[in-house]
Amino acid sequence: MQPKKALKVFISVALGALFLWLAFKEVEFSEVMEAARNMSYGWILPFTGLTLLAHYIRAERWRMLFTNKDKTPSRLTLYTGVMFGYLTNIVLPRVGEVARPVYVARQVDEKNSKLIGTIVLERVIDVISMLLIMVFVGVFLVSDPQVLSRLFGVDFTDSEIQLDLMLTLLTYGAIGLIAVGVLYQLLKVAAKKSEKTAVLFDKARKTGRTFMDGILAIRELKNWPLFILYTVLIWCCYIMMTYIPFWMFDMQEVFGLGVTEALVLTMVSAVGISIPTPGGVGTYHLFITKSLFVLFAVPETIGLAYATVAHAATLVVIIACTPVLLAVDKFYLLKRKTG
Repeated sequence: MQPKKALKVFISVALGALFLWLAFKEVEFSEVMEAARNMSYGWILPFTGLTLLAHYIRAERWRMLFTNKDKTPSRLTLYTGVMFGYLTNIVLPRVGEVARPVYVARQVDEKNSKLIGTIVLERVIDVISMLLIMVFVGVFLVSDPQVLSRLFGVDFTDSEIQLDLMLTLLTYGAIGLIAVGVLYQLLKVAAKKSEKTAVLFDKARKTGRTFMDGILAIRELKNWPLFILYTVLIWCCYIMMTYIPFWMFDMQEVFGLGVTEALVLTMVSAVGISIPTPGGVGTYHLFITKSLFVLFAVPETIGLAYATVAHAATLVVIIACTPVLLAVDKFYLLKRKTG
């Protein structure tokens, strides 16, 4: 492993360990295990089904972004690619976002950069969706806006902070665009003076074009209602994956938690998982436990048991199913080639 990649892995693992320690430091581990032992295990089956369904719908939505019908992968290949990406993220955070399109690109002989562009487009859509959910939760579902401020450590109700956040995002975006423009011009000038640089510049330009083709695939989308429906269904699956574990621990009865509370918790968990730790380890546990305690007065022992079981079940599904999908997809690929 390259030193730079090894450093990234070390940092992500260290972050995960830190968040795990923060999650567990104020509770007795034995009490968490006791709560997990007494849960209703029958709900694991529908939870597993929803996890697999959410990833399948994501693969179906991704399929709509393939504009070249001759190189549109099979549903099995796309589904395998999605699962392979999640499996990679467990070991190497964020690398799965590259591993997924690279895997599919090799199966259909497509350019990596183009498919990576479609993943960037997907992530932009997911971020916009998450922001819309956050606004909906903040405005309609959380009666006291200060609760979210205590939860995240930032007073989102302060107009100055809102302006600062907006200006920060715009500033970083502008800096990024300027940096790309300056780098492009420097390479263009250097290409005129060196043949090797000219070759590299030409390759980089072609890669950039195919990457943009992937991002701009949204322009050729024929069925917008279906694409939006898939996006809504993905988030519905995520919300139900948050809701079902309530029943594992009788939280719907003891604490009155329902689908509305699951929606709030899904938003919070999405923020936690965005922090680059292996498979969301640590960040998911801490954010879910603190959210259940701060927002719904669920004792941290039960909240941590809930987070541990829900997170572990998700990882087990990915770890168990992905190798099977990879083997089946390879079998059918070889069958198509020999047939």
